[in-house]
Amino acid sequence: MQPLSAVREPLAPALSPQTGRGSLRLRTLGHASIALGRDGEPPLLLTDPWLVGSVYWRSWWLQNYPAAEEIDWLGGARYVYLTHEHPDHFHPPSIRRLGVGPTYLFPALAELGFARWLAGQGYRTEIVPPRRWMPLGDGVSILSWPLWNDDSILLIDTPSALILNLNDAKPLPTVIHALRRLADRLGKKRLLLCSYSPASVINSFLDSAGNPVALKRPEDYVAFVCRLCDGLGADLYLPFASQATYERADSRWANRYRTSFAELERGWNAEAELLMPYATLDLAGFAWRAPPPDAYRPIDRARLGALTERRGAAEAAASLDPGDVARLARKLNRWRWFLWPLIPRGFSVRAGARCLFYDPRRGHLAESGERGAFEIEVPPLTLKEALRNDHLTDLGITMVVRIRLLQRLDPRKAYGLFVLFQFDDYGHLRSPRALLRWLWAGLRASLPRRLPSPPG
Repeated sequence: MQPLSAVREPLAPALSPQTGRGSLRLRTLGHASIALGRDGEPPLLLTDPWLVGSVYWRSWWLQNYPAAEEIDWLGGARYVYLTHEHPDHFHPPSIRRLGVGPTYLFPALAELGFARWLAGQGYRTEIVPPRRWMPLGDGVSILSWPLWNDDSILLIDTPSALILNLNDAKPLPTVIHALRRLADRLGKKRLLLCSYSPASVINSFLDSAGNPVALKRPEDYVAFVCRLCDGLGADLYLPFASQATYERADSRWANRYRTSFAELERGWNAEAELLMPYATLDLAGFAWRAPPPDAYRPIDRARLGALTERRGAAEAAASLDPGDVARLARKLNRWRWFLWPLIPRGFSVRAGARCLFYDPRRGHLAESGERGAFEIEVPPLTLKEALRNDHLTDLGITMVVRIRLLQRLDPRKAYGLFVLFQFDDYGHLRSPRALLRWLWAGLRASLPRRLPSPPG
């Protein structure tokens, strides 16, 4: 495939013959944000705004920050859709910057803690009915598809294109087939957006000598996106939800495992046309432009250094207290009878100067000379805050966590621990009713019926 040019010619101001207004344009910005609207008007729809600052305890930073005047423009959006609760998609500082003008839309997930929290802060919120089209106006409708893994797919139907926003969702084959059948029936241009770089502990492993143990390579992620494009019959792919770098001293190691756009371009073999990051696409003629990398706006390096050094100093000064240890023990013991056969020799958690060994057979967490099958190393303040927020799942996404394999063990068992945390973090184990509600929602999402066609 020939390399893409750094910048396309500026888009001509195409006008609708019916209204005299500019044509609809789709723009990707920030990390997993898309803005849909017409030239000279506020956006009709914005998604997953992470537009300022950092996420995951000063670990993740944007490659290209929107300018202040662009954020002011985004604040005029009529609707903002939040696909899921991870802070690189649901980012309260960015939402505060946008303000209370938009209506914030949420998928009908089994648990809706993030929607309730935002409503409690005085924002106008609305739950989108699952797998039903919701007209937004201007010939645009959306369909929200909540998934079993506390994420959602967003379909956006426009007069000329069907936009499939899969963000981080990784849907099951049954879902992909249903999306393909709908897209074939509509017969419009198909635009796919989904992540293409790791965002988990998949490459956080070390062997007993401290050598990296990577479970996936960038080529694996490129191949996944290419298969997804072909499976959905996509015409255009917009790089998406992978535009972050890792900048803490203890997370910079992960940058070498990121899938860069150059790797995406080099391995691209899908039928879809590959666009560049931060593209603006005209939905009338499908011309597009994108800034060259040397025009990106990263955070000022001096400010970045000051903020990450301050966080590092706070981590060095922190230590676990008895309440932290008790909260971690309760969290682990929710899965005690599952962890015992899975990891019978137990494992340890190292946070600063303290190393705690967890014995699943006894359900006991305490300092000990034993370390078990593997050791999870977590900065102490990050662990304290994750416990306080009751969201240990986020630890697996920070890139500040490393897992040292001390005995012969399939690393996927350690990876599975963070998957188990999610079920508890999102309240699915709070009660039998909550568990049944999640199981029923997951079953409905995984065995879809024929999706309805959009209105009009």
